[in-house]
Amino acid sequence: MNSITLKPEIKELYTLNEFILNELGREDLQVNLIVEEVFVNIVDYSKTDFIIVNAEFRKPTLTIEFIDNGVEFNPLLKENPPLPDDIDEAQIGGLGIFLTKELADELDYNYINGENCLKIIKKVE
Repeated sequence: MNSITLKPEIKELYTLNEFILNELGREDLQVNLIVEEVFVNIVDYSKTDFIIVNAEFRKPTLTIEFIDNGVEFNPLLKENPPLPDDIDEAQIGGLGIFLTKELADELDYNYINGENCLKIIKKVE
């Protein structure tokens, strides 16, 4: 797996996107959405000192691991929010984890030695 260590700052998302693009070899909108949602949640809520991202693409499977030393948080235990009946009722925010769960083929979370470890597996056609 290739690895990158990032500061917990939103501007680092550009560096992360380039890292994932280099690993995958092409743009994928679902992968981009997953990466952005997970990264922004870590930056906004975890109080971490760093974010390590490991990535490996073996056709057709992309594996991405996010590791941080922030507040323990298992996104797999977060209940799905109620979905609005129509777009006019929709509110901004609150769907990132739900979308990640829906778009990923597999998610795994562990809290080991004071670090959140989220593994995402996504089949890329």
